[in-house]
Amino acid sequence: MPVDAARARYLADAVATATPARRIVLLYDRLWLDLQRAQAACDAEQPDGRDHLQHAQQIVAELLGSLDQNAWSGAANLAALYGYLLRELIAEGGEPRPGRLALISKIVSDLRSTWQQAADQLAATEPAVVRVG
Repeated sequence: MPVDAARARYLADAVATATPARRIVLLYDRLWLDLQRAQAACDAEQPDGRDHLQHAQQIVAELLGSLDQNAWSGAANLAALYGYLLRELIAEGGEPRPGRLALISKIVSDLRSTWQQAADQLAATEPAVVRVG
């Protein structure tokens, strides 16, 4: 199996077998990566930064769209934060501003850390599952 195909299979399996909380962390990982790539492209004056910004927008839109705002009292605040991130990403695609991506990256990094802590806490309280075959 070629390396790219094996990597794709590994990633697909990792996502397919991840808990819902872990999937959110994986989305944040990819969002952060897109932001870093967009910043690097912008710094190098390369046009492919727009592709990374658009992918980041898609991820934030998915996080916002899948958020159950009735599930807990802080959900409306999280939705507002996702809305802010989405607006800033769209604005960056239209009119780049120094420091904007760094601020977005910081917010995403903090959110990712929080979701990772929540995923770890959930994993600690769930019974172990043994898979056979």
